[in-house]
Amino acid sequence: MSNAKILIIKTGLIETLTFPYGSSYESAIRKKPVPMVKVHTLGAEGNDVGLKAHHGGVDKALFFMSDVSFDALNELLGEKFDFHGSAIYGENFVVSGLHEDNVCIGDRYKIGTTLLEVSQPRKPCKRLSHNTKNENAREVIHQSGWTGWYVRVIEEGEIHQGDELILQHRPYPEWTIRRLNTLLSAPSSVAELEEALAIEELAPAFKRSVNSQLRNLQQAA
Repeated sequence: MSNAKILIIKTGLIETLTFPYGSSYESAIRKKPVPMVKVHTLGAEGNDVGLKAHHGGVDKALFFMSDVSFDALNELLGEKFDFHGSAIYGENFVVSGLHEDNVCIGDRYKIGTTLLEVSQPRKPCKRLSHNTKNENAREVIHQSGWTGWYVRVIEEGEIHQGDELILQHRPYPEWTIRRLNTLLSAPSSVAELEEALAIEELAPAFKRSVNSQLRNLQQAA
């Protein structure tokens, strides 16, 4: 995975966003490109999240997306979004060489002077549809599995544009981000859901969603 590199870094603070149909809310989704960031346990300096009940915190310190995901979503949504400008999906980092099919839960990557651990896929919310001005965005991201992924910070430090992502540890090679997303969009079995719930590194917030799917399957049996 030597071609795995940080293509762009984005940070942003909370601002009031107003939409054509009249609604407005506080959000930091439209993050702007920066050459480097200092990373601490709760994220990056100069970065914030608006909806703190669902975003941010130790298990969602930073949000990664792949250049491959951008291309795939553009095709599915009929859009031409460019990841080089302001954040479309609230992304902190866009990377090459890594994506939902080769990033696994619990992966640890050395990036710059930091050590980061993959904690969960991103669960798309309706704000993605608002920010992209595409009413299908949330559902397409959910069903397709091109969600991106969150990390927790194991070692604080600095990340610069162009830094490589060097895999240090992979405890669950069979549990890709794509597979975890499938548990929420089309779960296959009680056993698979229970296996996911046993993964210590999987963030509690995502486990709650897996638990809901498990209860649904058990009740339907």
